[in-house]
Amino acid sequence: MPVVFMFSGQSSQYHQMGRELYDRHPRFRMWMEHCDEIAAPLIGCSLCDLLYRDGDKRTPFDRLLHTNPALIAFEYSLARVLMEAGARPDYLLGYSLGELSAMIVGGALALEQGIEFAVEYARVVESEGPPATMLAVIDVPDIERRYVGQLAGCWVSARNFDRHVVVAGTVEAMKRLRTMLTRDGVAHQVLAVNYGFHTEMQQPLETRFMALARNLTVNPLRVPMVSCSDGAIYDGSADAGGWQQRLWTTFRHPVAFDTTIRGLVDTGDFHFLDVGPSGTLATFVKYLLPADSTSRFTEVINPSGRDIQTYVNALRSMGLDAPQWHEAMVPSTLAAAVGVSR
Repeated sequence: MPVVFMFSGQSSQYHQMGRELYDRHPRFRMWMEHCDEIAAPLIGCSLCDLLYRDGDKRTPFDRLLHTNPALIAFEYSLARVLMEAGARPDYLLGYSLGELSAMIVGGALALEQGIEFAVEYARVVESEGPPATMLAVIDVPDIERRYVGQLAGCWVSARNFDRHVVVAGTVEAMKRLRTMLTRDGVAHQVLAVNYGFHTEMQQPLETRFMALARNLTVNPLRVPMVSCSDGAIYDGSADAGGWQQRLWTTFRHPVAFDTTIRGLVDTGDFHFLDVGPSGTLATFVKYLLPADSTSRFTEVINPSGRDIQTYVNALRSMGLDAPQWHEAMVPSTLAAAVGVSR
């Protein structure tokens, strides 16, 4: 069964994400610290310190300058240890910022370029992007019709499955919408994102975005990528200009995760592996698969904190022999003592 590595985007991050794996899996720690060496001069501090030094999962972690490179570092490191353990993706699927992770893992972008682009785009958004609120709304698939009078200044920015959409908009507009949702007893959750990605609020940033994208050196893909914008599969044959425009489309236009997954499973069965920190994409897939589907979905890490057990379970779900990974996991004190090698 073909394996799809799925990389999640903004709002899937949280403080202390992957902490147990970082403490006990020397190869994961090594890749995270390698990414840290790249990111630290760009953001002026250590990513690993930001993530793991103080606080717990309730500590806010939502500044774009930090969360952009942290997500890239985390997803790249997790993908590397999965592949070192024998997992091989047949396709790479990126959700929003996760498309950058997919491009790096697929060899289209060098890790250094991907992290630098994520940091520089964060600076553009922080300096020029208007503040916004992003909201996950449950059980209102027809929100544009049901709340037509309250959506001025708001846009549906992602459709994840029939019962789960994301709405983004100006802070004031979203405050009005939340009041109505609360009045109607509609479940909703504010996401840890302070800008209106995938909406018209991003349009004024196009010139700055494309100027950054034109500096990227895009290489041939080693693994095909699936777009969450239109569900198309890319084999890497597009020229550099095509990749730049595609990246802008990814960040500017709404995410169509629902139709992307449905389009894939219409062609056959897949094993969807969530290589993000929260397991949300695996949950979305769960609700998208037809009742008679034999496709599978697996999270590799989730916020519960049982990183190693969840990671080992994910490896076993792919038929890989777990004991050898247990041998790779050592107490953090021993990992620090023996050091790591790349």
